[in-house]
Amino acid sequence: MLNLPSIFVEEIDGDNIDYWIKASIKNQQESRCVHCYKPSPRKHGVKSQQIMDTPMHGKRVGIQLYRQRFKCDGCNRTFIESCSDISDKHRTTERLVDYIKSRCLVRTNTTLAEEVGISEGTVRNIFRDHITELDRSYQFETPRVLGVDEVHLNKKMRLVLTNIEQRTLLDMAHSRTKATVIEALGKLDAAEKVQVVTMDMWRPYREAVAQMLPKAVVVIDKFHVVRMANDAVEKARKEVRLELSPKQRIGLKNDRFLLLKRRCQLTDQQKFLLEGWTLNYPLLAAAYDAKEKFYEIYEANSRHESEQLYTEWKQSVPAGLRGKYGDLVRVVDNWHDQVFSYFDHPYTNAYTESINAQIKAMYRQGSGYSFEALRARMLFTEAKHKVRSVPYRSRLPGGCLKGSPSLNYGAIIHIH
Repeated sequence: MLNLPSIFVEEIDGDNIDYWIKASIKNQQESRCVHCYKPSPRKHGVKSQQIMDTPMHGKRVGIQLYRQRFKCDGCNRTFIESCSDISDKHRTTERLVDYIKSRCLVRTNTTLAEEVGISEGTVRNIFRDHITELDRSYQFETPRVLGVDEVHLNKKMRLVLTNIEQRTLLDMAHSRTKATVIEALGKLDAAEKVQVVTMDMWRPYREAVAQMLPKAVVVIDKFHVVRMANDAVEKARKEVRLELSPKQRIGLKNDRFLLLKRRCQLTDQQKFLLEGWTLNYPLLAAAYDAKEKFYEIYEANSRHESEQLYTEWKQSVPAGLRGKYGDLVRVVDNWHDQVFSYFDHPYTNAYTESINAQIKAMYRQGSGYSFEALRARMLFTEAKHKVRSVPYRSRLPGGCLKGSPSLNYGAIIHIH
């Protein structure tokens, strides 16, 4: 019933929830002491152990395993007979350990523990050993276009690396310091393969990339730049709002998203509402127009054209708005080459941002995952690396069961 080569089943009992199995080890006699390796230890009683196995027929399986104890006359130490199917570390069968490993990345420790009948702590220990093994064997692929970003988890920024072209998650790190970024980039096999790196305006990223990937072109994410133009409009809106009556403030609050939308995306009704605000409040009108003109820079056909448009835009910003657009101007001037490299290499960190959203969703689902557990679940699940599982029929010789060349997916197969 157990189909474990080294275990002999003596008695089976059970109910609707569990199987209880009494068993012993088949014809094994220890010829040497496991401690000092001297031959012919003598028998020293029998030890009973509760061993859990993989679920069977929807029931948990517990094995009451009787194992021979031995005592060595040489070192005077005792030990029990070995069993190749048992994991003495976890008091489970080896196949239950494999069963948990195959599911621990997509299921919670609690549900797995309840299913197989062991403690959550044991599942957690198996999971920890598993991710250590995976880390040793995990091959960090080197992308041509690397995305560098961060995600905020548990009051701390965590580094996220992605392959922009292949749309896969590469790695996560516990912080986003320069030393951490350098360490993460050092895991890439062929650094010279990286041609483009997309990032936001975080100086340690730029310094780490310059040190580890000196030939790569740094591209500042377009959305991080244009978002600062929206921030300037928000500053103008809040300034105007201070001079309004309570009723007018409510209206401006509800219509704030009109000011953040592009003019070309507004409906006729939205254009009418926007004109009501911009006609009555010149500061809002000027801020909105400046924002729209800045967006037009990213519609340029070449880097040279975009740089010319930026110079013209910067000179056209009204004196009363220069303070509000000061942060944007300062960033573009300080990161000029990286910002305008977008027009030579039009890549963004949009995919990385989507991965950040998935990381946050999984963190909420796990209700307190440790960073190591969260990283393992994101890195080592098939879905994150676009690995497609092989269908059952495709793994059969010839693509179908022997003797049944015309099987269809709706067929019911009885195997005796």
